[in-house]
Amino acid sequence: MSYIADYTNSYDIRGQQITITASARFDKNTGKVIADLELDDHAAKLALEKYRRKFGIISPTDLKNLRHHWNFSKEKFAEVLGWNVATIALYEAGAVPSISDNRLLKILIKNPKLMEKFIEDSEKEEL
Repeated sequence: MSYIADYTNSYDIRGQQITITASARFDKNTGKVIADLELDDHAAKLALEKYRRKFGIISPTDLKNLRHHWNFSKEKFAEVLGWNVATIALYEAGAVPSISDNRLLKILIKNPKLMEKFIEDSEKEEL
C-alpha cells in the first residue's frame, strides 16, 4: 500500500540546486518515497520551470511561438539560425538551451528587425 503527500526535494540542474515541493508517493509501511513515474515526472518539470524562471531561460512555448510567428518549419528555422534541426527539436521538446543560444533567442524574440536580418542573410547564403 502507498499514499501521496507533499515532498520537498532538490534537483541539480546545470550545477544549480533547485528545491521544489511536489506530490510524491510514499510506502505506507516504511514512510519512504517510492517511484511513481507520473508524480516524479511532474516534480522534475516543476524544478525545470523554476530553473527557467530563475535564470531567464526561454521556454519551449516561447521558441515555438517565435518559429510560428515567422511561419517557419523546424528545418527553415534551423537554416535561418545556422543551427541543426535536432537542436530546434530538442529545445522545443524541453531541453534547456545553451547560454549563448538562449541569449540569441531572447534577443530575436524582442527584436523582430534583427530576425528579419537573419532571414535576409540566410537567403543570401542560399545563392
